[in-house]
Amino acid sequence: MGTRTGGGAPAVVVDRRDAPADPPGAHRARGPSAAAGLVSTALCAAVGTGQFQRGDAHAYDLGIFSQSAASWAAGHLPTSGVLGGKALLGDHFSPLTAVFGAAWALWPDPRVLIWLQAVLLGLGTALVTRAAVRHLPPAGAAGVAAGALLAHGTLAAARFDVHEVALAVPFLALTATALLEHRHRAAALWALPLLLVKEDLSATVLVVAAVVFARGRRRLGLLLAAAALAGLLLAVTTMALVSPGHGLARLDSFGGAAVAGTSATRRVLLVVAVVVGGGVLWVRSPVALLAVPTLAWRLASETPTYTSSSLHYGAVLAPVAGVALVDVLRRLPRGRPAARLAPWWCALCCAGTTLVVLPPSSLPPVLSAAGWRTGPRVADLRSAASVVPVGAAVAADNSSAAYLLGPAGGDHDVRGWSADQPLRDLPEWVVLSTDRSSPGTPLARSRAWLAQVRQVPGVSVREVGATAVVHLPPVR
Repeated sequence: MGTRTGGGAPAVVVDRRDAPADPPGAHRARGPSAAAGLVSTALCAAVGTGQFQRGDAHAYDLGIFSQSAASWAAGHLPTSGVLGGKALLGDHFSPLTAVFGAAWALWPDPRVLIWLQAVLLGLGTALVTRAAVRHLPPAGAAGVAAGALLAHGTLAAARFDVHEVALAVPFLALTATALLEHRHRAAALWALPLLLVKEDLSATVLVVAAVVFARGRRRLGLLLAAAALAGLLLAVTTMALVSPGHGLARLDSFGGAAVAGTSATRRVLLVVAVVVGGGVLWVRSPVALLAVPTLAWRLASETPTYTSSSLHYGAVLAPVAGVALVDVLRRLPRGRPAARLAPWWCALCCAGTTLVVLPPSSLPPVLSAAGWRTGPRVADLRSAASVVPVGAAVAADNSSAAYLLGPAGGDHDVRGWSADQPLRDLPEWVVLSTDRSSPGTPLARSRAWLAQVRQVPGVSVREVGATAVVHLPPVR
């Protein structure tokens, strides 16, 4: 579309397709969005820190990302001893995790990643709130902000360690908002960094390209689609070169009989949690299409954790659902009781889903100072591990590894432990939980291994609380 000057002046055509949006509420969005972001950041930080302090952090994935951050901070490509020294760019294509390295350089402690993740999740909440304040009446915007604060995808990510997907949350919120406001060039630019977060997000970028193309910005849509495909090719090539067969082996869990064997009930419950947890109405917006790729691959896989609503996989869906909900609510007829009540009905759906998926008993006491203090489990673990020399190589199980990293944990060279490893392949020191299982190693198997290793000549075992520290002889 264009405009012309009056009289006999030459025609001037002005392209307004990407003109900066100036919605009615733009001038009043900063205060509420900042407040919502700060509250969300504090809540996520309290949840994540509380989990860590009470001993509920894990090698998978806080330990892995802590080692990744330490590698980046040292100027190296990321590796993880928990994964056997594997190069992590061959596990997932996530070069943007270099941001974790910058945080680690400031404070080499796993908790700095928990707090960085809280900031990223809080920023997503702030951006959803900003969109709501721009486009909805104050009461409606407050309802959307409340739903965003209580979104189960956000809080589940905060509860379960640290993950690279948190880096995508602000970019998805910005991309979704730009699509909402028909700022297509901005949407394309904000979508591009997603290609550096994780390989599967290239599909989300393709959806952005399709929406832009369908709205008449064909050249921009085609360019963005080409960038998405190039990003996917770069990711797959890098993963294949860095770790042949490892990252791509996940493809074996998709399709065919594998999916048929996955619990249909779990998949239905996942869809219900995603739809209801976003406020139901959000699925009526074109912006909701951004959630389709992530939801599709989760439903298509046989991996049980992908269909869980209590893990971190829903973090990338929360900002999309929030902005899509704003899009739907702004189109409701103003002044009618249903339009006034809809935002709060949606907020209740969000809160109700969170209560079901993440019951309060599963969360640390976020409103208590006790949540920030070191709990007895962590104190026992560090007391038991105090006999291990600083910087020593240590094999640790899933419950112990994250607490042995950084100066506060002894700055150890932490490696993954399995009961199936021959003793000759283990370092001198092994740290285990005596009351929790590890991935691939049930608790009974761990206890049997500990009982067997006690019989080996020269082995000493120190137990404090629920932690056992095993010292193996140098020659075995």
